Amino acid sequence: MLSNTYSNGTTPEICIIGAGFSGLFAGIQLKRMLNMTTFEIYDENHDIGGTWLANTYPGCACDIPSHFYCWSFELNPDWSQVYSSSSEILQYLKNVTKKYDLYPHIKLNTQVNDALWDETTQKWHVTVLNKETKKKETLLYDIVISGTGLLRSPNIPKEFESFKGKLMHSGQWDHTVDLTDKIVGIVGSGSSAIQIISSISNTVKELHCYQRKPPHVVPRLQGNYWQSWKLICNYFPPVMWLHRLLIFILFELFHLTFYPNIPGRRTFKDLATMYRKIQVKNPELEKRLSPSFEFGCKRLLFHESYYKVCENSNVTIHTDKIIEIMKNNVICQDGSKTKLDVLILATGYKASDYMDPMNVVGKDSIKINEIWKQDKPSLYLGIITNKAPNFFLLLGPNTLLGHSSVIWMSECQVNYIIQGIRIMMSRNVRVIRPKESKEKNYMEKITSDLNKMVWAKCDSWYRDVRGNITQLYPYKLTSYWITMRRFNLEDYDTA
Repeated sequence: MLSNTYSNGTTPEICIIGAGFSGLFAGIQLKRMLNMTTFEIYDENHDIGGTWLANTYPGCACDIPSHFYCWSFELNPDWSQVYSSSSEILQYLKNVTKKYDLYPHIKLNTQVNDALWDETTQKWHVTVLNKETKKKETLLYDIVISGTGLLRSPNIPKEFESFKGKLMHSGQWDHTVDLTDKIVGIVGSGSSAIQIISSISNTVKELHCYQRKPPHVVPRLQGNYWQSWKLICNYFPPVMWLHRLLIFILFELFHLTFYPNIPGRRTFKDLATMYRKIQVKNPELEKRLSPSFEFGCKRLLFHESYYKVCENSNVTIHTDKIIEIMKNNVICQDGSKTKLDVLILATGYKASDYMDPMNVVGKDSIKINEIWKQDKPSLYLGIITNKAPNFFLLLGPNTLLGHSSVIWMSECQVNYIIQGIRIMMSRNVRVIRPKESKEKNYMEKITSDLNKMVWAKCDSWYRDVRGNITQLYPYKLTSYWITMRRFNLEDYDTA
């Protein structure tokens, strides 16, 4: 029988970085599965929630159905909508955090600056900064679990910094700015952009949308759940599980669209094209809104009113390159010049900065971020590298998805880590790092398979500056679950 402590009765000291979905789940499972309390969760923000705390822009919502964007052990029968708003997801996180009494373990307004591995003591030296008191301290931990994710540092292209009007990023929304009767521009064509466009078009005087590569958009079947449905889910939980299973199966089937040569793949693209043509009556506008890249190469977007909003008389779609920002004016390659009051950047995040600005130094004084940027990230099973013992990443490189819920991926990862910690204690193992051969073989396999997928056919944030697909996991959710269901200590060098 596996033990929940080392032979001397102690448990490892664990540092969890980030209080979003992943970090909170790691803390919950340490308590639930191992009855451990020797851990702290650090987050630089004033509250928990991660991306759902940071993103408060108009219309902000998840593009995965509510009943599949939550933890499997904490299904929520009271979701108000099919696709939840950021505020409702944040409240869900707060409720679960309170239920499992995690708050005493959470250190808010605390930034992790450095994590340095000490081979002599076989511990991580973690330097944290209290953003309120400005006090720094270095603490020792046996294990570090990083749940910061890759989509946290807003990407603000330098060419827009000279804009003289009000400039804001979608991930740093300024609620003091009143958009009523303003001339507003928005740069970007991802999920955040289409949600903002659909939400503010009736408020602003003019809305200028700058999108060089219009996305594939399909209808989002949004709606409020009836009270009767909530009652059924509350009193007959198997119905809720069945509903969740159906969503899971549908999204798993959608993964087939990522294989370029699969029979029937074109049907999905044809359906998206037909939807756009039905929604957009103006032939010239429909042409402007037509994607020029392979279906599935970038994330498919879901919205029920985006195309209709684009037909509004106060909305203009610009597809030419922005060549200059002159005071309050945006000048495009076609010669158009538009004076704006407000410019919104829905330009995504610096996903290829990986763990920056946190400095992670592993064995042999190797700076992990630097070597990843010089080449590409290398991780065994997407969570741990040979160069950083006892350091786990959640939703890091090559574990994000183009088709389904990352909460599933996070659960698989944390449960695998929990197994590993339990085995370490049972066998009195203090240090683990994947064998180089295991990590190398794993990376070669997923790199080869990623290059066979549709994502290799266009530029996107899924790729780094050298063209490597460093963000996505190439297979289905079921594949990852099978891979992660059992922790095998033989895959690791130990001490």
